[in-house]
Amino acid sequence: MSVGGMLRRAVRYRWAVVLAILVPAVVVGVGAVETRPDSSVAVSVVAATPESAELVSADAVRLALGRYAVALTSPDVLDQVATTTGADRSALEDAVAVTVSQDAGNLAVRATMADEDQAVAVARAVAEVAVTMGEEDPLANATVLSGARVEPPGPLGSPRVLELVLVLAALVVALAVAYALEAVRPRVRTGGDAAVAAGGPVLGSLPAFTGPWPRRTVASDKDILTSARALRSGWTASAGTVPPGPVVLVGAEPEAGATTVTFLLARTLCDRGESTLVLDLDLDEAGLTALMETPGRYVLDDVLAERASLADAVVHEGDVAVLGAVPLRSADDVLDRRLPEVLKQADDQWDVVLCDTTPLDAGESSEIVAGHAASAVVVVRLGTPVAAVRRTAARLSRLGVPVRGVVLNRATRDQAEAPALAEAATGTLDG
Repeated sequence: MSVGGMLRRAVRYRWAVVLAILVPAVVVGVGAVETRPDSSVAVSVVAATPESAELVSADAVRLALGRYAVALTSPDVLDQVATTTGADRSALEDAVAVTVSQDAGNLAVRATMADEDQAVAVARAVAEVAVTMGEEDPLANATVLSGARVEPPGPLGSPRVLELVLVLAALVVALAVAYALEAVRPRVRTGGDAAVAAGGPVLGSLPAFTGPWPRRTVASDKDILTSARALRSGWTASAGTVPPGPVVLVGAEPEAGATTVTFLLARTLCDRGESTLVLDLDLDEAGLTALMETPGRYVLDDVLAERASLADAVVHEGDVAVLGAVPLRSADDVLDRRLPEVLKQADDQWDVVLCDTTPLDAGESSEIVAGHAASAVVVVRLGTPVAAVRRTAARLSRLGVPVRGVVLNRATRDQAEAPALAEAATGTLDG
């Protein structure tokens, strides 16, 4: 992705990061500028020259300049200046600075004080001390070339200009952080992003059922039904892209919404006349069974252990056939041995077999379940890290399970249909 494209993406989706850095930096910076004491800088220039023509040399000038620079900031000189000007002695240590210009052969005496007149007085007093020292120096003379005058403030001397610079600097830092986060850890922002990362087409989307605080909106039944029907159309269109057989629905990360997608898809398929069986293969939580509170004498574990037949264990939630489950403490080898047979029986009896399971990095059981499916649908919540989707796709590929498609959860239809936000020629997400 180009730098400009990544920056626009960062500003659009990482604006909270930008504000989190920019606002405190601006408040602190502007506050510091507004509360800092005003100051004036007075400058006086003193030249140091050899006492006689016989002593004229560059080394002699440099030696004289060095001696004078050290002497003029010594405690004795500052005590004398404080007595002469009435300035605070402790403040003079930070207020007086003497710089040497070797090329010009002079000293610049700067006095930074809160009061302009006092700054001029201190710079003049230090220069006069230099002249007095020159009169007593057998090797060099000191002469005031420029009397003390107030130095005009530089570009940053104006509080408004300094505040503007601080704001711009904070903005640059905030944008740089947002850019780095988006480049290093991009998130799924569109259906195209999810499709590129998962390696399969977008089958559809589901809206956010409830909105975030404080606008606690609830999605209407009409919006949910419209999205479910669009998902069913995408499902039908993808039928010829993968082998027939049971399909596992797996979230790219926890709380992606795979259970909700599984059941809504099953309901819409049944509405169209396709007999559909949903197997709760979330063997860590049995979330679908708990959510639906499906009554039943037998569950998956009984079928696997051959204590009950598939027909005896299946119950109905409306038109949808459901095989419930109970959480398992570990991935039993019985699951690996018997699940293919159970799925084969289910595929022979129902038009569509959907398997709800946990994300592939949740434990061993989820990989066992996915490995016995004919294909997979990856459920991706809007805002999921792209890396999580890629890991899911990579694990499915390792298991030899093709991706039938992607469902983008908590997203609008426009977001699901939008292309990937990448601008690289390869058409893939960078970072």
